[in-house]
Amino acid sequence: MIQGPKSVLRVRLAIIFTIVLILALCSMWVNMVIRKSASDADALVQRTDPDYIVENFRYYRINPDGTPQYEAIGTKLTHFPVEDSYLIDNPVIYSLSDHDQLQTIRSDTAYVEDFNTKIHMHDNVVMDREPSARKGPVRLTTEYALIYPDDEIMTSDREVTIIDEHSVTTGIGMQANYATSELQIFNRARITYNPPGTSKH
Repeated sequence: MIQGPKSVLRVRLAIIFTIVLILALCSMWVNMVIRKSASDADALVQRTDPDYIVENFRYYRINPDGTPQYEAIGTKLTHFPVEDSYLIDNPVIYSLSDHDQLQTIRSDTAYVEDFNTKIHMHDNVVMDREPSARKGPVRLTTEYALIYPDDEIMTSDREVTIIDEHSVTTGIGMQANYATSELQIFNRARITYNPPGTSKH
């Protein structure tokens, strides 16, 4: 079959129209992808902002058996939804040891993450353990401590000072396990012992 000039022209126009239509559809798709990416990026930036702030809060953590695990208070709690984390101003954490000694840990700020399983205490960290019938008081000071409340473990990679009834222990890096009453100092450990009846220096 022999096509005339008009038929050839129609075929060429159809091909050109098809190409133009495909390019237009591709251009629309690219624009939609770019707009969606920009929208998602804007939404992510917005979500990094805190979604709520609580002043002068009080929080209780209860063990599965119903006994109290610890109580936390602070002057300000800020929640960040992306990481589901918390920034706390002037935090204080209260808990009881196995010998019913009240333990208090305080600092200037704290950052809580991983479903409340990690508490990063920053600046002027002080842990006080009150005396009991079996054990005397203890004070630990450092500039940073990481607390695992579920495991009753506190760690630090900074300089620490631990003062009890008869000794002063200093060092860099430590791990304290309150469940087993074990304490490890990792570097530059130094112990000054004061026998009962002598004054501390």
